[in-house]
Amino acid sequence: MGAPVNSPISPGPAPLYDKPHSVDLAQVTLVFQYFMLVSVSLGLGPRLLGWVEDQSHDIPGVAELEAALPVGTTFPIAIVLPLIAVLTVPYAIIVFQLGHGRRWARTFAILFAVGNTLIGVTGVLRTYGEITALVVAPLWIILTLCVIGGLVSRSGRQWFAQGGWTPWYVRYEMDQLDHRRYLSRGGRRRVPAGDEDSAD
Repeated sequence: MGAPVNSPISPGPAPLYDKPHSVDLAQVTLVFQYFMLVSVSLGLGPRLLGWVEDQSHDIPGVAELEAALPVGTTFPIAIVLPLIAVLTVPYAIIVFQLGHGRRWARTFAILFAVGNTLIGVTGVLRTYGEITALVVAPLWIILTLCVIGGLVSRSGRQWFAQGGWTPWYVRYEMDQLDHRRYLSRGGRRRVPAGDEDSAD
């Protein structure tokens, strides 16, 4: 009779008892993408520039420099803030569930990474112009490739195929079962040599 599929002794690659770094990379990159998306969507650059203009309008040369900066319009904050509030909770759940090897989380993470890139590049194009968008677009694409690459890598695929920490829990339960069997047979706790008196 063959060993169970989830058993650590089943044939095939050795189970992963720790989350692979490829999944860590995907999680960290998604978080980084989130903050970039929030920054672009809220138009933090133009809003910060507007505040600086109010504070430095009487400084010689600064007004000319500010006028030369290629800053356009931002998305309406009344629309952006509710969307970010709605996005934050499922986004955090997806990133967290990647660490537990949930396959549905991997699917949504890939979709979110691609969507983040499209929205981010569009936001940069709208706010800062075509030249800045062409400069920033490769960064968004690289981040998306990091997410996808980490999730579809060999270790990433194995992590989701085995159900995340499932082998660790299986091994823990087997260790506990062996320990209970050992105690039921009258086994004693092992003690270091020289500490026999302390075990009595």
